[in-house]
Amino acid sequence: MKYISVKDALGKKLGYDTTLVTPQGASVLLPKGHIIKEEDVSKLMDSGVYYIWIDEGEEEKDVVYEWDITPYVASKIVGENVKIVQGKQGATLLYSKLPGILKLDVDGIVNFNLNQKVLIITGSENEAFGKEELIGFVEAIPFSMKKSELESLASSSKTLIDIIPFKYKKIGLVITGTEIYEGRKQDQYYPVIKAKCDKYGWEIVSKEIVPDDEDKIEKAIRNAKDSGAEAIIITGGTSVDPTDRTVYAIQKVAKIVSHGIPMKPTTMSIIAYWDSTPIFGISAGGIYHREYNSIDKVFTLLMAGIKLTQKDIAKMGIEGLSWSFRSVKSG
Repeated sequence: MKYISVKDALGKKLGYDTTLVTPQGASVLLPKGHIIKEEDVSKLMDSGVYYIWIDEGEEEKDVVYEWDITPYVASKIVGENVKIVQGKQGATLLYSKLPGILKLDVDGIVNFNLNQKVLIITGSENEAFGKEELIGFVEAIPFSMKKSELESLASSSKTLIDIIPFKYKKIGLVITGTEIYEGRKQDQYYPVIKAKCDKYGWEIVSKEIVPDDEDKIEKAIRNAKDSGAEAIIITGGTSVDPTDRTVYAIQKVAKIVSHGIPMKPTTMSIIAYWDSTPIFGISAGGIYHREYNSIDKVFTLLMAGIKLTQKDIAKMGIEGLSWSFRSVKSG
């Protein structure tokens, strides 16, 4: 690899992806392997690129470049449910092979990133992902490294990133609301929950609409479990309005861990367990914050078989202000 002025590069083979930065983002200006033409010189200089690396085809025994550095590191740190895809500009992208929860060795990633030459960038610990979603990057800071240095860096690496598949996949859905039951108003929650099921690979095995009557809600919960549901979602009826009876119905069949989750949206939601069966009462906020709500942050953990304690739930107040809620205006 040789470093030369773009003015001297006509007919030469570009050794790396050059970058174009615009207000719309960063992209590849000219790709690795491109043969430099006369019109490319102005294009490169207009983008602030006056010198480039060219590939002269010489074998360099102890040198590894960015496009080989990052997939090598990725192969050493990911688990079996993570797909490695080589990207542009030397980066390697990490995707989920299946729906599930992102599990990270947080201390391991921090210690690895202290090397400051190859960096691991991920989503959040316990964040839920669907199949084939981007969960992280591996990116090199220097253009090249000595092969021995790279091997030493990755030699003690263990699995730092993986996707834990959902333990449960069958959901029972109980939709509450006397106004819905009587046909005065159309239910708006089913499409939201169906979209979540499609994303995360779940199946709705039962669906029942009931009025705001705790006995009827309780019966619907029991019907859902009898239908083979491994977890149950109950929509609405979780606030302090005297009409709302969902919490009282849940109390009849399950132990409530928390009525209230410290996150926005869907703060008034309920987490409970009927023996080992999770029951989740979601407040109405998920209807208008459908892109991201407590189904994504909390119910996914229940579906992964993670038994939440009151302390686990209390910790959710940190980072509990979801991106989907930040556009809400006061008043």
